[in-house]
Amino acid sequence: MNGKGTVLIIEDQEGFRDIYEDVLVNEGYEVLTAEDGLKGWELSKSMKPTLVLLDLGLPKMDGFEVLQKMRSDEATKSIPVIIFSVMGEHKDIQKAMSMGANDYTVKGFYTPRQILSKIKGLIDQTGPRESSTTYKIGVNPLQWDLPILLSELGLTADNRCRHCGAETVMELSADYVRDGGHWFSARLICSKCEKAF
Repeated sequence: MNGKGTVLIIEDQEGFRDIYEDVLVNEGYEVLTAEDGLKGWELSKSMKPTLVLLDLGLPKMDGFEVLQKMRSDEATKSIPVIIFSVMGEHKDIQKAMSMGANDYTVKGFYTPRQILSKIKGLIDQTGPRESSTTYKIGVNPLQWDLPILLSELGLTADNRCRHCGAETVMELSADYVRDGGHWFSARLICSKCEKAF
């Protein structure tokens, strides 16, 4: 493996594989590719890449199953995974994040350069260098839109984790994709069991 790391692209569309392989190789990453979920899972287990870019709609084994297998296996459970899919439905995003994906991007919404920035950010956070600071803040239960948010995320009416009953907090991480200001990626997590919603 070279100094920047190895990215495994699990994507059934050759055009997307080629575009992102070119961008990553030009930036000095080693790239592995898989055209179906089964091959992708086997490569992630045998090669232990630094990061996986994972499509959801895959032949032989869909992306959710690949992610589930990765997070259940000691050899692959800590490998960062960016979901890369045309599926932008809230339920798909919520499901992937709750299964342990580190980030989610919708094809066509981000440019290849922006995806590269996300990859760099995640590798920097999980690599040997110092990790990026995250911030945890409470969620005000009096905010007008909170009931809608809680309903969509499956939380209880008082903003508590449905698994252990502890209060949830919003975790903010620096988002290296966006320019023009201080932007953050946000997710709600349980303050006790750290499950994401």
